[in-house]
Amino acid sequence: MSKIKYNSKRFYLILLLVSILFIMVFVNTSCTKTNSESIGTNQANTSTTKEQQADNETSTTTNEAEGIVSVTIWDSCEPKERIFLMESINNFIKLNPKISINIKHFRNEDELDDVFSASSLAGAGPEMILAGFDSMQKLIKENIIKDMTNEIDYNIFFPGLVEISNFDGKKYIVPFSSSNFLILYYNKDLINEIPSTFDEIVTLSKESLDAKDPKYGILFNAAEPEWTIPFIGGYLDWIYDYDSGAINLDSVAMENTLNFINNLYTVDKIIPKNFGYEDMNDLFKNGGAAMIINDVSVINEYKDAGLNFGVAKIPRNADGSTNPTPMISGLGFMVNNNCSSKSFEAVKDFIEYMISKDIQINWTLNTSSFPSILGLENDQLLNNDIIYNVLLQAKICRGKPKEDDLRLIRDVLKLNIESIIAGNITPEDAKNKMQEDIIKLKSGEIKVEDYSSTTTSKEN
Repeated sequence: MSKIKYNSKRFYLILLLVSILFIMVFVNTSCTKTNSESIGTNQANTSTTKEQQADNETSTTTNEAEGIVSVTIWDSCEPKERIFLMESINNFIKLNPKISINIKHFRNEDELDDVFSASSLAGAGPEMILAGFDSMQKLIKENIIKDMTNEIDYNIFFPGLVEISNFDGKKYIVPFSSSNFLILYYNKDLINEIPSTFDEIVTLSKESLDAKDPKYGILFNAAEPEWTIPFIGGYLDWIYDYDSGAINLDSVAMENTLNFINNLYTVDKIIPKNFGYEDMNDLFKNGGAAMIINDVSVINEYKDAGLNFGVAKIPRNADGSTNPTPMISGLGFMVNNNCSSKSFEAVKDFIEYMISKDIQINWTLNTSSFPSILGLENDQLLNNDIIYNVLLQAKICRGKPKEDDLRLIRDVLKLNIESIIAGNITPEDAKNKMQEDIIKLKSGEIKVEDYSSTTTSKEN
């Protein structure tokens, strides 16, 4: 009996040991299988990654072998201009299959300038940007855009755009389009022939105001600097030196211009003192004025209003030597200093394409701005009276001074012209005072805000 009990205990002990051994073998086998599957998966992933790398390397090698050059351009164009820019890029790529162009659009020019500046200073950024001339003035100070003086023939562009392409004797922007300049509009239902001088305009204006159905002969914001400055150019002088940034407001031409503006308001009285821009613009659109001097950008506004109008160069003063010279600006291409030599050749090819006659004409016909190159007014593709005369005006425009300087000029001119019209100062005294004021403002001796408030309080 004791032996049977002993054998039974031994049997259960052996069974327990066998069970434990079986479990250990099972677990070990499962772990080994799992590890094997995991290793296999990792090896497969590694293999896939290597294949992708191989594909990428093959693609890069293929692009290099095929000689394809990739170029990136950033812009902040208006919708209509952006659409045409993208179409132009696509057409260029079709003609140049060895060049690939990527484009990135920014909401506004300030954002474009900031991001481009940061990326370029970090050694990166796009090969080129399309932006305004004011952007060039900001970016050139950071030494991040290329000198294009000897890369492009600048003789083909409007002289006013060439003036503002300069910095320290070199050119850093390639003009592409022109905009923001004044021109004369006239209502064809009210006048048959455009006066050639302002003496004729004054005579016409007086007759129109004395008629049974009184109308203004001409309207424009004569007291505002943008409308005043062009007449200085009509007297063969100017307010600004583009190389040095020097401002000249005490010239004989300035005095003649101030006398002319004063006569329009206080002597001939053909422009009302209490009219602002909107008043004048609405009057012209409603047939209340025969002529108006306004920005070239309102052409479509007048078309939409159903006006039967034409455009022309602003007539000269009778005692002036030539037609007034409005300020002009626009867009241009700037090239990143980080642009490689190989990419630079592709960039130049693209810029040359964009300033070619055909593209410039298509730009003019399909957007709200105008070309940058000379000679298109005689092209049959632009057989349009409005465009023809706009381009004649653009040819004699002067470059818009950089914004910081123009802001000072605006403030000084505006306040002193208002004083002249109010009879508080003579044109001669105002001319001398303005030069003193601009020197103080540029030197920082006084601030614009302080100058404006002080001048206003003195007038009052």
